[in-house]
Amino acid sequence: MTTRPRRTTYRHGNLKSEALAIAYRLVADAGHEALSMRQVADAVGVAHRSLYNHFEDREALLDAVATEAYERLAAILAETQTSDDYVAQYVRFALAHRTIYGLMVSRPHGTMKNSPSLQAAVHKVITEAMRIFCGDIEAPSERRRAVMKIYILLYGGISLYGAGILDLPSETALIAELSAMSAKM
Repeated sequence: MTTRPRRTTYRHGNLKSEALAIAYRLVADAGHEALSMRQVADAVGVAHRSLYNHFEDREALLDAVATEAYERLAAILAETQTSDDYVAQYVRFALAHRTIYGLMVSRPHGTMKNSPSLQAAVHKVITEAMRIFCGDIEAPSERRRAVMKIYILLYGGISLYGAGILDLPSETALIAELSAMSAKM
């Protein structure tokens, strides 16, 4: 990776936005495990300490990248009209953006209260699942259970397929299997 030359002026412009865009790209390219604040700062062309004015730490930067990814996924899912379409769009997103999806599912739910924007973005995705899969379910506990079943099915299927464990010839076959399973829930 090439780095930008260091800036000669103090003002950067929208450092937070640019750092987030670069971090998103770096995670997409190589995964979130190796991402560092210094790596992002070098790519932006600022001292790594400058990023701490916008992101408390590496985890906050990763939360911001995950937030962006959940927002993108929610926008895609908002266009779906059927459970089959929801499953297809979700799976296509996860497989087309494997390292980003890996980051998304790595964010611990219990700590999301510390990141309201991430929590809101995740809830947008959940709201879309409720719209598609919970139309006739009244009880909140049953709605929650229905959404959990769908996400367990999707996450499990995507994980097993990605690891080469499922004997399916293509993404299309995976989508068909998961759609058939979701219809029986």
